Parts: sequence; structure tokens; C-alpha cells
Amino acid sequence: MSNLDDLLIGNFTSLNDEESVEQKAERDLQTRISSECEQYLGSPVSSWPDISFNWDISKESQRFSLDGCTQESFLKIYPDGFLLGYVSLAEFDKYLCHYSRRDDGELWELGCRFSLAQLIVYLSENRPISPPLVKPVDNGEVIFQGGHHRYAIAKETGVDFFPIHVEPCYKIEIDKRIKVQWENA
Repeated sequence: MSNLDDLLIGNFTSLNDEESVEQKAERDLQTRISSECEQYLGSPVSSWPDISFNWDISKESQRFSLDGCTQESFLKIYPDGFLLGYVSLAEFDKYLCHYSRRDDGELWELGCRFSLAQLIVYLSENRPISPPLVKPVDNGEVIFQGGHHRYAIAKETGVDFFPIHVEPCYKIEIDKRIKVQWENA
């Protein structure tokens, strides 16, 4: 891959193709997590390491609620950022559309199993994670725009309340469906 290709996809390397210290550390972390996650593929929660959600609710990290969104793209599309609120997972689950919801026995049946296993390792190391991004749909339900695996692990591990991000334009519709304790609305 050329430097121009790297620049176009947001991977910034020096002109002599040496990776920065930060890039090497990120690559090494991803390699290690990918290797370690294989032991959890398809496993029950009882065999997982301790999971703790270190929710990163900072404004600067909102872009991570979307998979693969650069800061520049995020600021262009969402100049006002997202609203942050907290919901009861049990209540939230009642309004989650079937496409986004994980019912009993479906943890490893839906979504990307490898991504789920990687997230188990990542969360077990108390690494920061952004809240899922949700939006309303016309039938009275809500869907995830990002965060299916975060939700699945939260549900599987018995989390009672969790944070969500919502675009400001959807606040009224979300309030019609779910009781949200808003932090910045």
C-alpha cells in the first residue's frame, strides 16, 4: 500500500514508511487481542474473564460509537455531537427491534463472533469503550447504529443500566419510547 493510500484511508505513516510508536502500539494491541480472543469464541459467560465496562462518555470519543468513523468525518456529519443518556437495559430491550436485539441463546448466533470475542478481551482489560448509538424507527422501536456487540455483552453479563448516544434530532422520538436519564440534553 502506498503512502497516498495510507493518507486516503487515514493511516498516517512517515515518508519512509516507518510506523509511528502509536501505530505500532495499536497494531501490537490488535494482534494480541486477536490471538487471545480465540479462546472465548462460542464460550459461555461463565468461562469469560471478569468484564467491566469503562464507559468513555467524553465528547471527544463520541465518534467511536460508530464503527470506523474518523474524527474529521464525525465532525462534518455530526457537528453538534450526540446526546448522552442512561437507560435500564431491561426496559430498553423491550423497545429494541428484532434486528438489533439478542434474545436468550443468541449471543454467538448473531453478528460477528470474532468481533464479539475480541470485545470480551478488550473489556476484560478495562479499556475505554464508547456507548452504543441508537435511533428510533417508524414502528415504535429503536435500533442500533453502532454498538451491537457492546449491548450483547452488557446484556449477557447482567448490566442493569447503560449509557446510550442519540442524535439530538431523535431525542423527542426516543423519549416517546424509552425512559432516559439524559446527561446533556
